[in-house]
Amino acid sequence: MYSRKLSSLLISFGSKFQQKHVAGIKTITSSLLSSSPSSSIVETKVKIIPNISLITDRNFCTSTRPPNKDEIAEMQMKEFVKDPENKRLFDIIKLEVEVMRQNGENVPEKLRPRDWYELILSPSRGKRRRLLDFLFGIERKKEHEKEKKALKRDERDKYFAENDDPTIPEHLQYKLGANTPFLRLYDTTINNHYNWQLMKASMFGTKIIVDCGFEQDMTRSEVKNCAKQLQLSFAANRAHRDPFDLHYYNLNTSGMLHSDFYAFIPTMYDPTFPINLTQKSYLEDFKKEELIYLTPDATIEMKEFNHNATYIIGAIVDKISGKPLSLAKAKREGIKMVKLPMDTYLHFGSGSGKSLTINQMVDILLDLKMTNDWEFALRHVPKRKLFDSRQNAMERKARRYLAETSQEAQAYTAPRDFTLEARKKFQIKK
Repeated sequence: MYSRKLSSLLISFGSKFQQKHVAGIKTITSSLLSSSPSSSIVETKVKIIPNISLITDRNFCTSTRPPNKDEIAEMQMKEFVKDPENKRLFDIIKLEVEVMRQNGENVPEKLRPRDWYELILSPSRGKRRRLLDFLFGIERKKEHEKEKKALKRDERDKYFAENDDPTIPEHLQYKLGANTPFLRLYDTTINNHYNWQLMKASMFGTKIIVDCGFEQDMTRSEVKNCAKQLQLSFAANRAHRDPFDLHYYNLNTSGMLHSDFYAFIPTMYDPTFPINLTQKSYLEDFKKEELIYLTPDATIEMKEFNHNATYIIGAIVDKISGKPLSLAKAKREGIKMVKLPMDTYLHFGSGSGKSLTINQMVDILLDLKMTNDWEFALRHVPKRKLFDSRQNAMERKARRYLAETSQEAQAYTAPRDFTLEARKKFQIKK
């Protein structure tokens, strides 16, 4: 598997094969790792293609690593408590948490700066209670995982102690923890393989744009859900056999969406991590004729996957307003709009929305690019949205209701007597 330095060098050489015009020269000095002690230094002048965000150049306004979520939350907390009223509110919330802990409720032992900031943003006590209960569950889950690892380690040591045969040389012992004909694949090996696939896709693959410019139109919970969907879409594309070259545009690095996304992928700013992030608009890097916006509110259905086009997916989670924000943005920018032909191939149930998550859209496009089969690609649409699934759920509810009512009817043996004489026997005699 390729090392980090060798991967960087291969990326730089691969950038020569990029199409379009040459904009500048960037000198990259890399050291090739070899078994010989005289490892030579290779200095290569690489042509940087405009409007293409390479692995080594993500088009960020700064090359330094931005602060993580805890650092941002700590700065926000310091700014928040400068106001005396906010300081009083923070003291009340700390007292409320301490009272809940003393009462034996589900409260974690340690709260990070981001947790305190989320508690301050929660408008009601019930939401704060639910957040604390969620954090308590995560803390207990981590403790249980540590206990499981300790038990597995003890079992492993016990197994080795019982099955150790000192009469057999160590190089001839074929068992667990000793010699084996099977090659062990570590997580780092799998990660390097997946990262190398994304590196090849950045040079030769089809580009997909994720428009992250809707943060101001989402609530706090919707922003967190959107960040989770961005992480799932990146993971699904990374694990695919023929991944896209995903580009995240209009991502405000000082916003909560970027902070949450960065918390899910803390290695995204490593020098060789294959991700493309930028605050710029995609109109600065692509021509309008090359772009196609995928929105469920469009009137034109998508017939087949166009390998020469660049599709745009709106990174938005809108559970409250339901406004056609992606449609409005595509109209303002003069970009062609299409929607997936779900009505042609699927039978939706009444009241079920046709909006899909970001990771579901990426999964559908990945399968469609590979097979050009809509029925196979639309298997990622949740079954709960379809008519058959909703009808089966209603039938199960009806059968359960009838079974419960029949049991009640069998338990009821005789009609109740509501006459005056029958009620007199329950009266207390004086």
